[in-house]
Amino acid sequence: MLVIRLTYPRSIFIRPIALSDPTFTNSDPYLVLQDRGPDLESLPDLSSMSWPYSIRPNFTRTSTGKYFDLKLSQGQYNSLKRLLNEFQRVMISLKLQNQWFLSAGSLIGSLRHHDVIPWDDDVDVCVDVQYRKLIQSALKNLSSEFTTASQLVRDKLFFKPLDESVDVNSSTIGSFRIPGYTWSWPFLDILYFQRIGSHTAREITWESIDYDLTKIFPVTYRPFGGQWYPAPRNPIHMLKTYYADNDVCVSAYYSHALEHAVDSETVNCSSLLDKHPFVKRCPSSVTSSRSDRLLFCDEYLVDGNGKTHHKIQTLLRSDEIDALEFTAIHEKFSCP
Repeated sequence: MLVIRLTYPRSIFIRPIALSDPTFTNSDPYLVLQDRGPDLESLPDLSSMSWPYSIRPNFTRTSTGKYFDLKLSQGQYNSLKRLLNEFQRVMISLKLQNQWFLSAGSLIGSLRHHDVIPWDDDVDVCVDVQYRKLIQSALKNLSSEFTTASQLVRDKLFFKPLDESVDVNSSTIGSFRIPGYTWSWPFLDILYFQRIGSHTAREITWESIDYDLTKIFPVTYRPFGGQWYPAPRNPIHMLKTYYADNDVCVSAYYSHALEHAVDSETVNCSSLLDKHPFVKRCPSSVTSSRSDRLLFCDEYLVDGNGKTHHKIQTLLRSDEIDALEFTAIHEKFSCP
């Protein structure tokens, strides 16, 4: 494993966002600690669960899926997972594991599918902009297998692009050049926010978005693609600051593989149940005495026939457990 040895001025670490809660302790497996990854001994074992999409599209250097089709081949999907794992490893090494979180479409994916949205083609994370230079330096010191690109308001982590002459197939791990761009795809999108008050932040995007930091920190672990990653403690509240239409499914209006706009559709999410499984959130029979209003939630990944792929126990507020946003109405499945 690559060991990153970097020296930075002490002042870079003086303003971590804690917003701590006394109900969180170092023994709480859902609590994200600054210098270590998820406690796989204590959290539900995601690797032993049933997951959908054993067969993926036969794409190689790009993705040609349309609307609500599955967008990623097995190799493209695994490439995104490796990039996300590498980013997490870097954040742990920098003692910033509790300062970043799944964001935007990837947070929707965690809530609705426990994974990348089936018709999405990248992964989004978000972190405080005060750490941007630190993270950029660390990522540039990774092995030559990885490379980065910086835009005005975000950064990208991707694999060193594969040469056009290299034989590839749908299982190939790597990124591919996009003509006219300095980055390659698949890539990890690193978004940034800037604090504008003691409990308020503004995401630095083309259209700035403000949100309440107390709904994000301290971050907790959520399932995403068979692994656990940091996520806002109140994910639905967070997402409602992004998306007004939170009870429908919208296909991608932009292809990251091609870097241009594509036709998009909006449908009732329930109409996609025969095509993709969705998460059904249910109150858990396991009680909690926490004072932070977070309760155990049993999240079932259910297909259109009412078949359950798996059940994962998470932490959510009671109003988010019952919320109808960012899910689908399962007529053939009811909470136990």
